Amino acid sequence: MIIDFSVKNFRSLKEESFFTMLADSSSSKLDNTFLVELKDGKEIRLLKTAVVYGANGSGKSNFIKSLYALKWLVTNSMDFKVEDDIDCYEPFELDVNTKDESVFYSITFILKKIKYSYQVCIKDNYVESEILDYYPKGAPANLFKRFVDKKNEKDDFVEVSFGKNLLDKRISKKVFDNQLYISKFGSDTPHKQLTEVYKYFKDIEVWNALDSRDVNKLSREISKKIANPINEKFNNRLSKLIRIADTKIERLSAKELKKKDFKLPDEIPDSIKDRFYEDNKLRTFAIHKMYDDKREVGLTEFDLNRKESRGTKVLFALGGIILEALENGGIVVFDELDNSLHPKLCKFLIRLFNNSISNPNNAQLIFATHEVTLLDKDVFRKDQIWFTEKDKYGETELFSARDVEGLRDNTNFELWYRTGKFGGNPKIKEVEFIFE
Repeated sequence: MIIDFSVKNFRSLKEESFFTMLADSSSSKLDNTFLVELKDGKEIRLLKTAVVYGANGSGKSNFIKSLYALKWLVTNSMDFKVEDDIDCYEPFELDVNTKDESVFYSITFILKKIKYSYQVCIKDNYVESEILDYYPKGAPANLFKRFVDKKNEKDDFVEVSFGKNLLDKRISKKVFDNQLYISKFGSDTPHKQLTEVYKYFKDIEVWNALDSRDVNKLSREISKKIANPINEKFNNRLSKLIRIADTKIERLSAKELKKKDFKLPDEIPDSIKDRFYEDNKLRTFAIHKMYDDKREVGLTEFDLNRKESRGTKVLFALGGIILEALENGGIVVFDELDNSLHPKLCKFLIRLFNNSISNPNNAQLIFATHEVTLLDKDVFRKDQIWFTEKDKYGETELFSARDVEGLRDNTNFELWYRTGKFGGNPKIKEVEFIFE
């Protein structure tokens, strides 16, 4: 569960941008919130969903990418070679004072009823600092920390400092200076506390619904799941979700094709053929009713990727990962959730998270969009709504609707947004300006 997240000097987010899933004191739409009782006896109320609005190019996608960048660093930096640069080091480049400076991330989250705080500061080819604290009894206690001053550092590795609350200190303190220490505990070094933190980040799902590669990759993951007979219950729920969208699909099925089913030219090397087979052997089929002059006579299969609409394929991918999160209590982050989906269907997907029947494990959804009809006072509280706006210097400001004066939970959010009271609307130049 995410409590809050902040980022500084990443892409257009030059100044520190703070985002929180903490619910305010409002009693409006309490189903959109959930109460967590921590091990220290304290209680904290969090939001189940949050939306980020903004004009094209305002920086809302950069905010989503910053979340992905932190997750990617945690789950991939253990594979960095000693002289590798950090690919996701992307500072604000429109100011000479920041284009070569550090990128900072900070996240607070709950894991097994204990609050954690994790901070990372990176440059282009090394990690300046990394700190992991937790709050087992209310007060912060450090698990580990590391700092590097590259100007004075002669080695390619650093040594972390363990906090007294870290269990089992019989682990290496050394890590390459371009790797996150927490990243070591997802592959080669098991540890009771640190591996759990690594898994927390690994399980955060961040997807761009506008990117066909993301959608195709996600589709393959969902296909693999429904192909397994033990996931019949999941398949039934996903089939119902697809049916609700009025796709005329009765149910879904997935099966593995044989190599002989692929007719590839003989001149293609076997290694490429094998890779193509591995990427495409699993096929998902949509089962439709077959008719004889409007009289039902049976069923037929359509290849989902070849014969169904873009919207159906996106719903299969996004709906699948959403149902998985609802089942496990996970965190899902989408950029452009509304891509290829009808606004009514998007609202339905959001309501799945806000409903205690469909979301008994308090999964969280964070997404960016510019589909204004989703900005519905019957769907969101004001503390669930965020905006991005870019100024003339190319800097993005991220702000919450809860900070807008005069706004209440029963306000017509869509009307306020359309009339520019929140900002976040595109400032479109007149025709004459373009063609003068």
